Parts: sequence; structure tokens; C-alpha cells
Amino acid sequence: MSDAPERDDDIHPVSRHFLWLDRPAVRQAPFYIFGALAIGLLIVEAIHPRHAAKWEALFGFYELEGFFGFCLAVLAGWPLRALLGRRPDYYRQDGDDE
Repeated sequence: MSDAPERDDDIHPVSRHFLWLDRPAVRQAPFYIFGALAIGLLIVEAIHPRHAAKWEALFGFYELEGFFGFCLAVLAGWPLRALLGRRPDYYRQDGDDE
């Protein structure tokens, strides 16, 4: 099932050049590229000797540090939204029935 418009009239002329970005293979490509890059760097880490501090000498330390740091940054959004977010009816004007 495609979300593509039925007719060519529904597509803006400028957007016609970018329709290839909606293909499933193009949308999945970053996942596979970054996954292959992470696995490649993990292999390089196993082969290339490093002179690092105590914790940095553990195999896969930087990969795990990056993963957990990213998770922390994403999960920090929940308390920040509660702290900084506006009420759900903030943009409602007087007299709106919706």
C-alpha cells in the first residue's frame, strides 16, 4: 500500500525531484549504513591496539558509552517536557468548541 497521490496533479512540481526519497529502501538505508559502520568500528577496535585508561580499555567501551548516552538524552525529554511544557489547552482561544 502506497501513500503516493493518485494523480500527478496532486504533486507539487518542486517535490517531483524528491519522490525517490520515499522508497522503502532509501528510508531504511541510514539504519543499515550506521549499523555497518558501528560493526566495522567494533572490528577495528578488536584488531587495533589502544593505549587507554582503565575504563576505556574495555572492549566496546565507546560503543556502549555512546548508546547509553543517547538513551539518557532521549529519556531526559520526558521530565523536561513535564517541567517546560505548556498545558494541552494553551493555544485554545475563547469560544473554540474543538
